[in-house]
Amino acid sequence: MNFAEFIAPKTVESFLSEDYGRRPVHIRGESPRAGLLSMARLEQLLSVRPHWTEANLKLILNSRPVLGEHYMDRTASGLTCADPAKVQLFLRMGASLVGDHIEDIDPAVRQAANMLSDQFAGTAGANVYCSFKNIRAFNSHCDLHEVFAVQLEGEKVWQIYENRADAPVEALEGKDAQAIIDQAKGRVMMTVRMQPGDLLYIPRGYFHDALADSDASLHLTFGVKPLDGRIVFRLLEDLAVQNSGFRAYLPDGRTDAAGLREHLEHISEKLTGILRSPEFEDRLRNRQRAVVSREHRVDMKDVRKLDYYAHIGMPVEVTAGMLRHGEGEEALGQLAEAAEWAIGQAAFSQQQLQAQFPWLSEAEVRSLIQLLVRVGAITPYEPRL
Repeated sequence: MNFAEFIAPKTVESFLSEDYGRRPVHIRGESPRAGLLSMARLEQLLSVRPHWTEANLKLILNSRPVLGEHYMDRTASGLTCADPAKVQLFLRMGASLVGDHIEDIDPAVRQAANMLSDQFAGTAGANVYCSFKNIRAFNSHCDLHEVFAVQLEGEKVWQIYENRADAPVEALEGKDAQAIIDQAKGRVMMTVRMQPGDLLYIPRGYFHDALADSDASLHLTFGVKPLDGRIVFRLLEDLAVQNSGFRAYLPDGRTDAAGLREHLEHISEKLTGILRSPEFEDRLRNRQRAVVSREHRVDMKDVRKLDYYAHIGMPVEVTAGMLRHGEGEEALGQLAEAAEWAIGQAAFSQQQLQAQFPWLSEAEVRSLIQLLVRVGAITPYEPRL
């Protein structure tokens, strides 16, 4: 299923230009998303006991979490997992079941999560929610990621409020947190009755809550989280410490305020230069490529020989996104990090390089190897295994 099929009958163009990151939208209509999961399939998945740790399975009764000690057991292998019989007891009491990271154990859900990860260059995961009529699991809240909720069985009524947290990155916690949320959320902006096959998109920060309006309700929520601006600081640190000015001790501002001010002005200029450099942009784009989920299927019959290369001792180095060698230098762009890794190995295979940097295409990996061979950094060889 591609994104166009997932978002149908709304078009991708209209969703991205009118809704994404801007406003909640309720999408009705036929789509393959309706068949992503069923109650019967969830019952089967609940037998995969190693997945259902306390981190991955939660029971919520009247908006309060049930303590894991009431439904978790240690298995013969030593793992602490949910006991299906004890889970059943709480479901009969009306508890809602929340199953996290269901993409780890269901191929169809994983394919959809990977598709959303690729569409938005972010991490993506799926949680399943089973709840019962008029029993509320969660109070009003906002999420720290984009929400794509797919109703699978039964009906659920969602309320989305007019106010929105400003690009939240941490959940509000503490004994007064819910009171603060309830005061901040504002009036109901839209009420949505979700029926099987419906999709509800809620941008990060919009306050919302939901309540099952049928005997049982089942829905999947895909959480999608692109990189935010905090990644800039992590990348800046990686590049900045290569400059001795960032490794130097700071002047003591208690006795030398002018010296500290001068030092800060000096390094701020360096930071600006790093931020504007092609190398920084390439690294940032690589981080966006790297965060996309990919699935590699193991082929047990694939025993083709690997393509090995060995370092032959020629003086080469990667500096500021350039490959410097005896005859000059070459711009590496988004291949710089892979090149730095490759020339740091005594030997490696093309396939190992591809696995180490899975966001690079096969064509990019081949072109990098061809470049390293051409400048004399590596040469093909046959290892003795």
